[in-house]
Amino acid sequence: MSKSRVRDVRQEAERFKPSADKPIRVKARSMSFSVDVTPHHHTWGQLVFSDAGITKVSTSDSTHLVPPNHGLWIPPNMEHAATLLEHAKLFSVYLISREEADSELMSPEVWNTCQAFEVSPLLHELIVKLSENTEEDFINKEYLAICTLIWGELRRARPLSLGVVLPKEKRLKTLCHTFLDSPSPSISLKSLCQHSGVSLSTASRLFQNQLGISFSQWRQQVILANALALAAQKMPINQMAYELGYSSPSIFSAMVTRMMGVPPKVFFKY
Repeated sequence: MSKSRVRDVRQEAERFKPSADKPIRVKARSMSFSVDVTPHHHTWGQLVFSDAGITKVSTSDSTHLVPPNHGLWIPPNMEHAATLLEHAKLFSVYLISREEADSELMSPEVWNTCQAFEVSPLLHELIVKLSENTEEDFINKEYLAICTLIWGELRRARPLSLGVVLPKEKRLKTLCHTFLDSPSPSISLKSLCQHSGVSLSTASRLFQNQLGISFSQWRQQVILANALALAAQKMPINQMAYELGYSSPSIFSAMVTRMMGVPPKVFFKY
């Protein structure tokens, strides 16, 4: 397997910093699945989404698996990193902070944490239009009208649960990231401990103390997050089960039904 390449986007992001006269700025770039965007933060909010494949966005306390044509809102000053799990075009939409914005161009107040949602066709086209032109290509009223429409679409967006909570304890976080890099229902806590330098008893205790759940429960949450990302791509449930590492669709269906109280066809709204 080829080693991932690292991309530092801090200077690039600074060049696209939004301002009072340019409240929304968009950067689009084609990226390979082998490129990791290094952890960084900025004083403005960001919406990130791709046109194909799944994007993994990690913060200090959570990981989000974002399907294509779905977005993730990242609040100002939150450190984050991103990895494309497939080759795709990645859109970074930078939005002016609430303190600097006009009252009509303010992000939803409830979005003070990372929030995933489906990108509507209108929002997609508006963002693509801004990515293909500089702000100077528009007359001022046209540009502000586009910004107003984008804010309106964000306010109407329906939140989705695509995040996985991570512990703060360093050893357990490392173990969790090892699992997230290659999740499978067959991977045991014991096998992860053997590669992470932490004892089984310590890891079990840390899961309860840090997250309030067992490793088995956390593992199922990760599997469900991956399943939601695949369901957003309209992958058939049988194929999804094998993609996630289950030996049969019935075992996968039983897990979803046990955790969510409804079968996969209902939970994933097929």
